Amino acid sequence: MNKKFKCVVFDLDGTLIDSGPDLLDSLNFVLKKKKLKTIDKKVLGNLVGGGAEAMIRRGYNFLKVKLENKIIPELIDIFLKYYELNCTNKSQLYPNIKEILSFLKKKQVKICICTNKKQFLADKIIQNLDLSDYFDLIIGSQKSLKLKPHTDMLKKCIENLGVKFSETVFVGDSVNDVIPAKELGIISAFVTYGYGKLENSIEPDIKISNILKLKKFF
Repeated sequence: MNKKFKCVVFDLDGTLIDSGPDLLDSLNFVLKKKKLKTIDKKVLGNLVGGGAEAMIRRGYNFLKVKLENKIIPELIDIFLKYYELNCTNKSQLYPNIKEILSFLKKKQVKICICTNKKQFLADKIIQNLDLSDYFDLIIGSQKSLKLKPHTDMLKKCIENLGVKFSETVFVGDSVNDVIPAKELGIISAFVTYGYGKLENSIEPDIKISNILKLKKFF
């Protein structure tokens, strides 16, 4: 495998940060507003991923409560407003994240975040966790870009950083990260410690249980 990579793109939730507890609190805030039961953290892994709407849908499905499409925009608004104010109350970096970011920075590797999370939320979380200096670019959910697994967001990362697809590794915890990487000819690295699960038909180029294993590619 080519070891002369010049760029690493990271997913955010489930890859760099364990944001599950704050996301669950936001979902439970929505459920309480609608006088529904809250959900225990034991099933968190089945709920996280895909954004606010996806999490709300999974929450309602878990509770076996019918969700009417007409109220979804209202629920998303409640979720996001609460999450914006509480997005780093409980969220923590996964082990060794600062070490790998420092290592890549010293190697003069371009470092980017590509997340389906709203742009303003991604920016706020990175700032709150004191990580801003590590990243050359953060691409979050924007009206002009289709969400992952579409290639729009990842393609914009690479183009804005001025590197080649073949010089890039995309690190994530979901099939939504593996799919666009493969479509663009980018090496996909799947972290096994996150919330995401692989599908049998989708195989990443690399599986890593410890983020420091990325070092051997630089």
